[in-house]
Amino acid sequence: MQTFYLKVSILTRKLVALLLLSCPTWAQTDTLIPSLNAVKTLEFSIPTSAAFDLLGVTPAQVTKPGNIRDFKVDWSFQSWRLKPNIAIQAQPIWELLYNRPSLQKYQNASKLMKMLSTLDVSGGTIEDEDLTRRLAIAAKITLFRSHDPLDEPDLVRGATEQFFEQRQEILQNLKLTNDTLQQIPKTATYFEAKIKLIEQIQVFEGQLAALEKAQKERLAQLTTTYLKEHWNASFLEVAVGRSYTYQNESLDSLLLQQDGVSVWLNGCVGMGRKWLLTAVARYTEINTPFRRPTREYFGGLNLRYGSPKFNFFVEVLNRDRVNLFSFQNITIAYGGDWRFSKNVMLSYGIRTHYSHDFTFKQLVPVASIACMMR
Repeated sequence: MQTFYLKVSILTRKLVALLLLSCPTWAQTDTLIPSLNAVKTLEFSIPTSAAFDLLGVTPAQVTKPGNIRDFKVDWSFQSWRLKPNIAIQAQPIWELLYNRPSLQKYQNASKLMKMLSTLDVSGGTIEDEDLTRRLAIAAKITLFRSHDPLDEPDLVRGATEQFFEQRQEILQNLKLTNDTLQQIPKTATYFEAKIKLIEQIQVFEGQLAALEKAQKERLAQLTTTYLKEHWNASFLEVAVGRSYTYQNESLDSLLLQQDGVSVWLNGCVGMGRKWLLTAVARYTEINTPFRRPTREYFGGLNLRYGSPKFNFFVEVLNRDRVNLFSFQNITIAYGGDWRFSKNVMLSYGIRTHYSHDFTFKQLVPVASIACMMR
């Protein structure tokens, strides 16, 4: 019985070998040749869309600057009722010119084009506590970044060079084995030798697959460490936006009225490895129908502590129509961010409003979810 099973095993092995020999291109065309695509999911944080920033429905009104390289959707709700507050965000120049499998074109671009690639456009709609429906469109661009995770070729240079050296050695051995296999006469005399060569080819293919997997894990580790070290990188952004109020009196009608135009400057600076100080200054010209045009000045400071996954903030801000430093309408907010996956971040905050004599007036809870569309 053992002799019978041994003969069956040998026969099965020979049949497999015959199938492989009948299709010799398998050993050549199906070789797993790793292809290193650029790691583009490198953002220090998932920033709030400029449209939501303008509408004032973000948990932190002194928002943290930052760049993303994919489409994004924001959902925000305020107080104790769920509202259909939705914003969509995109980066047109990046998508048209630099969203490629390789980052070489972006890394070789001029400083001006790299800055223009950060152009970010967004649109959002909310329904406030007075049941007024508002719409905003906004654009922002980054003027300065202390670190750009997509423009750091030295970050993975050593690991990539070592990877290609190891891969080249395996490919050479694989090619030599394939050439040897093709040169062996197709006779039964050399049948066992062909089987051994085919097994060796499979070993080399397995080594290539394992090498690519290890390289991807190594790159992921390097980029994760980089983001942890620079999550509080310094940024400077400028933005402009326009808001509207609208009413849907019927299914086929829309009454859209301009509410105001805003321009603002937003910047942050890192302190150590865990602290981030953010400031914002915004000017708004309010122009509503049947009312005299007015102006509003808005400014504030935000202090964050934490990491790219968890961080907490406290902020102080003021808005006034005449003098920003009159402190007639002070807001102090507390909250944080929780990035529980690379594509989704939950932000939350509690606003406390005070009068000029620091009398408590109102408490407003705010939360939002940002989701990267990738």
